[in-house]
Amino acid sequence: MCDHLNGLVGANRVFMDVEDIAPGQRIAQTINDTIAGCDAFLAIIGPRWAEILQKRAELQQRDYVKQEIEAALAAKVKIVPVLVGGATMAELAGLPENLAPLAQYEAAELRDATFNQDCERLTRSLNLPAGPAGDSPRKSARRRTAAIAAGVVALVALLIAVSSGLGIGPWREYRARKTAIAALFATGKTQAERSEYQAAFKTYRDILKLDPDNPSALELQLDAAMRWLEDFHVLAPEGGKPEDIAAGMLADIMPVLDAGLARSGRKPPRGADILAHAGWAHWMNQRIAAREFGNAAERDLREALRLDPNNVFANAMLANWLMQTGGQPGEALRYFHVAAAQNKERDFVRRMQLGVLTYPRDSETRTALIQLADEMRRNGESLEERQRRRILSAYSPTVNSASELKTALSAVAPADAWATYLWLDEGKSDGSNAENQRVQRAFVQANLLEIEGKREEALAAFLTLRKDLKTLGFNGRIATYVEDAIRRLKG
Repeated sequence: MCDHLNGLVGANRVFMDVEDIAPGQRIAQTINDTIAGCDAFLAIIGPRWAEILQKRAELQQRDYVKQEIEAALAAKVKIVPVLVGGATMAELAGLPENLAPLAQYEAAELRDATFNQDCERLTRSLNLPAGPAGDSPRKSARRRTAAIAAGVVALVALLIAVSSGLGIGPWREYRARKTAIAALFATGKTQAERSEYQAAFKTYRDILKLDPDNPSALELQLDAAMRWLEDFHVLAPEGGKPEDIAAGMLADIMPVLDAGLARSGRKPPRGADILAHAGWAHWMNQRIAAREFGNAAERDLREALRLDPNNVFANAMLANWLMQTGGQPGEALRYFHVAAAQNKERDFVRRMQLGVLTYPRDSETRTALIQLADEMRRNGESLEERQRRRILSAYSPTVNSASELKTALSAVAPADAWATYLWLDEGKSDGSNAENQRVQRAFVQANLLEIEGKREEALAAFLTLRKDLKTLGFNGRIATYVEDAIRRLKG
């Protein structure tokens, strides 16, 4: 209850008896002073509450809960009995005379199934404004506008006191729980900052085991789930089945996405982000885990675009999905263009593009691949070595037809094409590899001269290259291309 009120009205507006009395303060005096300066007093009442009060009285134990209620009644502040754990107003029957007036106040009930909504409804009924930014929870009592007395922790302390005579243990347990949650939050933050999203997902799940309704943990776990999906992969141990491992991971992720989508109300941009990742989860469940069939992936991705046509995740994921499932390249490239135009989540968009374009299947995707490389060069973006080498192969006369080579070399303006080629081919080679690199560069440069319309310069370059090829003993397709170019340019 205290945590929820802190989130709704600000920690500076909430006083909790077991949490906000500083070391060295006189407990009784602090309680009296604080309650006198409050606008509202909430008495948290659980099952057997009256019985526990009675037992403490019989044991003649100091009862601060009783003192807090008496102080609130005397201060004539707004009092709300808050029933939790299935408690009823019967708990307030037969109270001692000095506490009996508590039964005259209208109670509020907090139910497990609707706890968040009940808390919000109670807060609205109190008309509590948010506290000033920067206020400390330990400001003077006169600055506070709400107090929690006989709070959940104090109530638990009473229950333990009946059986063991110790009232301090549950306070320690409560503080230990809060400390543990704070430590887990710090761990999850560190894991997320290091892109260890699977580990962060599990850390936030551990928080939710301790505090199932913690709103920050719910949203951070959802964020971790989505980031995990963006680079989803499986490493199977020897003898293990990747599809089984993937299925287990996705079984953890998908309910978190579903719950997050429900909380978002499908409102963009958050709802569209979640729907896009849900679609990708369905695709991973189909492609890697082999656990589903049908059109759930496309359904969610297109619904995300309906909610937010410019959503970077939905556009990039749907484009990638279309390329992997035999869709129209033109449609996929349009979605990639929209995703890149948002100028955010750049690394993710590039992974989606490179994942399907580095193996071009037609002239349209081949052109798009070279244009992508050229854009990345001009933007100062980086490429993994394997991606660099794979794109560079688009210029090779050994593995490409004449028309494929022309498509790659004509994708961008000749000056940019040459700069991009050198960017892809950066680094020195030794021995025979150095000769191969020099010949390949000469071949590309001669072709670019021809494409640029510089026929005489191109012919001279091809003639020089023919001599080099003969001297080095190179033959095969590159020699054939050179001869064809010389005949073409002479004609």
